[in-house]
Order: sequence, then structure tokens, then C-alpha cells
Amino acid sequence: MSALWGAVDFASPADISWLRRTGVSLGVDPGKPCYGPCIFSTSGALHSSDGLAQTTFPHLTIAADVRLHNREDLVGALGIDPVPARQVGDSYLLLAAYEKWGEECGCFLLGEFAFAIWDGRRRRLFCCRDQIGFRPFVYWRMGPRFLFASTPGSILAAPDVPRKLNRQKLAGMVIGGGQHYYPEDTFHAGIVSLPAASWLTVDMTGVRQQLYWEPEIRPELVPRKPEDAFEALRQLLFKAVECRLEDGVTIAAELSGGLDSSAVTAIAARHLENSGRNLLALSAVLPEDRRNQALDEREFIDQFRSWPGVRIEYVTAPGNGPFDSIETPDLFADTPLRTSRFYLYEALERAARSNGTGVVLRGDMGELGPSCKGQRYYTELAVKFQWLTLSRELHKLHTIQGTAPLRCMASRVRELLPHFPGHRFDPFVLLTGDFARSGRALPPLASSTPNQRQHQAAVMRRFLGRAFNRTGQTVHGHIRTSDPLLDKRVLEFCLAAPPNLKVRNGYGRYLIRGSLDGVLPRKIQWRTGKLPFSPDYFSRYNAQLPKAREWVAAVGEKDPIRSVIDVERLGKLLQPVEPGVRSKVARDTVPATIYAICFLRQFPEYRP
Repeated sequence: MSALWGAVDFASPADISWLRRTGVSLGVDPGKPCYGPCIFSTSGALHSSDGLAQTTFPHLTIAADVRLHNREDLVGALGIDPVPARQVGDSYLLLAAYEKWGEECGCFLLGEFAFAIWDGRRRRLFCCRDQIGFRPFVYWRMGPRFLFASTPGSILAAPDVPRKLNRQKLAGMVIGGGQHYYPEDTFHAGIVSLPAASWLTVDMTGVRQQLYWEPEIRPELVPRKPEDAFEALRQLLFKAVECRLEDGVTIAAELSGGLDSSAVTAIAARHLENSGRNLLALSAVLPEDRRNQALDEREFIDQFRSWPGVRIEYVTAPGNGPFDSIETPDLFADTPLRTSRFYLYEALERAARSNGTGVVLRGDMGELGPSCKGQRYYTELAVKFQWLTLSRELHKLHTIQGTAPLRCMASRVRELLPHFPGHRFDPFVLLTGDFARSGRALPPLASSTPNQRQHQAAVMRRFLGRAFNRTGQTVHGHIRTSDPLLDKRVLEFCLAAPPNLKVRNGYGRYLIRGSLDGVLPRKIQWRTGKLPFSPDYFSRYNAQLPKAREWVAAVGEKDPIRSVIDVERLGKLLQPVEPGVRSKVARDTVPATIYAICFLRQFPEYRP
């Protein structure tokens, strides 16, 4: 069941029968009352404040998927007694924030949230999503009827909602990055995603939507002295992790041995140790029978083996591979997007569940902020004719990483060049020519500015504009995950930091190295490389090729799938891959195309 859902009928009078049938479709007791023209889930429960909310805000009804990270600040700003505030849930604070600030309430909230509030006085629905888009929010509108949920599947389960393919969205996947075109669209026609950092109001007059936050370069956030800047970021990182360590909940961290996951693990372990709690570190490594065939990250993961309160659990997923679950296409019904290494994420999720974990911390997308590579700094130095500094940094880069100065600068110059007309891109999904043309896919536009911070801001905005949500890693998603390195406060600080703090003494990703000096194990703090997440991926791919070939061969000559997918080309590409050769076709194109077929099978017109 969706973590968040609700239905509103703006007709006068509202169609109570449709509202009740919608609730039943989502497993709600048919006797559950409707709140005037709407019926909402009880997600984001108000806890002991339920009665208080009904008394204080009798005209408001809320459905929320929420975890606030600035409760104390909100309690003070809202004038709530701190003692009772400990007993009320986050949803109550959302109602109080909406009552005080209205549509601007998102500007005062910090955390992971998606919520909808029915305002009975104004006969208006207000919807809001957090600044980073941690919690998904999708909606559908037809005439006076409006549905919202965490997943398209919940909306499609409602009566009278057609299941129709968004051809334009799928067609964009013909090239890498094309899946992010039309970012507010989902792959289901008519179902739209509310962008991160946006609010939406719906009433009889229509729909209004507005962005309430976007990344800006604010140099005043960063102290001028490097040592002060690193200390300031260190404090922010500790705050970002601490606010995600819920009381009374088992905490786990995904530990890969890289800078990002190690930073989150190290900070979480210190916080938990201070309160007498333990941290479970889940690490994906090679199965024992393959350790003689490839290397994994154990030597870095085991740097935490002696840490007090840290228990490391290896996860290997033996026998699994990229073609697991393709015989169950319903698991791909919300989206065709799936990483081909999802089998390891599935194994990590199972391990978390078996240990009773409530929250899993991850180091995802740290490169947007604290572990930003900052390599455009070299270009910026060249453009500003700061040859001495550039020469010194390139020399240190060569000493530390062995990268030749001319080769480094050639790579930086290529980043600034636009794609020339007729440039050919490797396909991401093998679509037929006719179908691909319906999407008008264009080459992804790269940021051409030599300014490092402006480039980083552009990348960050593009990332947030992709209607970011938690798809692509598992096909189940039962465990709640949280990403401290994507904390809004951390991102704003890192974007404002000058580039000479991101590239320093021959090291990229210097912000996180400098800020966590003495916190990170030194072997990890100063490492410059990283092994693949699944080093034996191609062995697993080869082992499952017979299954994939049989599955693709079952797509008959008259199967309507062939009007969308280039099945002939897909069959020819199902060839073994040398484990030492990194094949983008085997890692990305072939699995993505098969997942697209799984997704298409839900539509009647694409079934044999």
C-alpha cells in the first residue's frame, strides 16, 4: 500500500460513492468516513495529538509521509509548548505550519516529507514536497476528481483511472539520460509527479504550482579561513546524521568503503556510541567462491571492524543477477527504471529487515555536495590566467594520482564543448526507430560554464528537477532509507564553498576529506579510487544469459512489444562478456531494455 494517498471530488455535491470505492481499492474499511468531499489515508499518523489536531484544526485534514528534522525550531516559531510538543507527531506540526504560514510553509520545514492538506474553509487542497524530493508525490486529475499517492500503482488501482502508456516519456529513454526528459511526467499518461521543493494547490478554479526553494550560491555561508570552513561543514554533517537517528529504532548504514558511505557510517557510529546504541553496517561484498576472481572493498570496509558499537554484516547475494524477477513483470509496473545491480540492493534490504532495522542510512549522491570532485576548478584557473596555481595543482595531481597535466586539461576542455550535430549516442533502451521518434529525444545538455560553483549549481538543479524519488534500486522498497549527505543545509554550504576547498593538494573531493579529518579512517580519507559496487557483475550476467535468451525468444513475431522494442537487436546482443571488460551494453542497455518490456506488459495493448 502507498505510504501516502488521498482522493478529493470538487463537484458539488461530491460523489461519495466514488470516494468510498476509491478507498476500498486501497484496502480501506468501506465504513471509513469521508471528510466532506475527500477521503485520506492515515499515513503520517498524528500519534497522541490526534484528538488535539481535531480540536485545534477542525477544518483541516492531512495525509502525510513525513520525518521532520527541525522540530525544535518549528516548535519555537509556532509558539507551541515544548513539553506537549514532544508528544505530538510531525503531522500535527505540518498542520500548525500550514495554519500560520499558508502556502509558504514549506520554506520553514526541513526534513523528508510529502503531504496533502484539505482546507475545508477554503475548499482547497494544498500539497507540498520536501526540498530534495526524498518522499515521492504523484497525482492525477480528471474533471472535478483529484487523486494523489506515493506511487502510480496506487492511483491506477482507483476506479475510473485509465492505465495508459506515456509514449513520449518512454521514447526519451532511447539515449542515456533521456529518462529524465519531461521531469514532471511519469511513465503513465495523466499521472504527474510534483517536483521537489514545490507546492501545489487545487480547487474548483484549477491547479496552481510553485517552486519554493532552489539551490543558490551564497558565499556568506562559508567562513573565509579554510580550517574554519572545514569545522563548519563538520558540524553540519554531524547535525545531518544526528537528526536521522530516530530513538527506539534500530539503525543501519550501507557501507561500501567509499568516502560517502564511510563518512555517514563514521558519524552515525559516534553519535550512537554516545547514547549507548549500536550501528549495523551492511556491506555488499563478493561471495567467497569468487574472491579469487576479483577484488572487492573488504580492506576498506574492515577499517570499521574494530570500532566500538559497529557490527559489520557482509551481504553477497549468491546466485542472483540482473535478470532476477523478470518473470514477474508486475514488480516493474510503476516504472521501467531499474539499476542492473538491484539484486545487491535487494539483498541489503533483506539483511536490514532480518535485523529489525527501522532506518537505513546511505551516502548516495554525496558528489552533489560534500564529496564534489570540483574538477572544473582547473578550467576556472586557466580562464582566469592563474597559471602558477594551476601548474602547482596539476603537478600535485600527477604526484598523487598519476594523471598527466595535459590529459587532465584536455578532459576539462571537452566538458565545455557542446555536442555537434549528428553526434551518435549509445542507446540506453533499444527502441524501434518509429517509436523513438515520438519522444523527440535530444542530446543531454551539459553545463558549459568554466566556473566551478556555477557548474555545480546547474548539476544540482538538474538533479532536483528530475522529480527525484526512490526508484531504481530495489523492486520492493520496504525499508525506509535516508541520505544525510543530501541534507538541504549541507548542499547549500557545499555549493557556496570556494573551489579551492574542493580541489586541494592534488586531491579531489577535498571538502569531505578536510572536514572529517580525525573522524574517517585515514586509509579511507585519502583513497583516490573505488572498485565497482558489484565487481562480479559480468559473471552474474553471463550466468543468467540462458534465462534472458529464453525469455526474449518467447517474444513472438506478432507480439505488439515489437512495435516499441527492437527485439531482434536485443537478441543479438545477448552474448557472454569477458569479466575483465566493462561493457556498457551488458551493464546498462540490455537490462534496461528487458526491464522496459516488463513494464510494458501491464498495458493491454502490449500483451500477446
